[in-house]
Amino acid sequence: MSFIEEVKQRAKKEIKTIVLPEAEDIRILEATNQVLKENYANIVLVGNQEKIERKAKENNLDIKGAKIVDPSNSEKQDEYANLLYELRKNKGMTMEKAKELIKDPVYFGMLMVKDDKTEADGLVSGATHSTSDTLRPALQILKTAPRHKIGFCFFCYGSTKL
Repeated sequence: MSFIEEVKQRAKKEIKTIVLPEAEDIRILEATNQVLKENYANIVLVGNQEKIERKAKENNLDIKGAKIVDPSNSEKQDEYANLLYELRKNKGMTMEKAKELIKDPVYFGMLMVKDDKTEADGLVSGATHSTSDTLRPALQILKTAPRHKIGFCFFCYGSTKL
């Protein structure tokens, strides 16, 4: 059994909810289709629902099992703006800036992971966002583990098959 197959088998034993903030990218929709088909994670797509569903339909991808959240019309806007403001006010965050930042799908997704009521376990980003645009929200919102001062990321090159 390949390493990827082992990871999938382990994931199936304890299904997690993963937020994908680059949901309007075809590669993310293809991955969502595959993950849902193989049933090893719950998926939350962050972005414009109409665009996401249209792109999935145009490419014959079944994403019906995924939850789609649009930051621009989410009922969580005020709650997440307040959370971001509280987390960053000592670093100069204003409420106005927090309200602007939560419109960014990566920031919104990170806040979903931070929010205990959302029950999102993790976030995967980097298909269309730079490393810094992915890590900055993670470090600002989720922080590093106690006693650790740096975060990390990794890249996986090769096949797009999951």
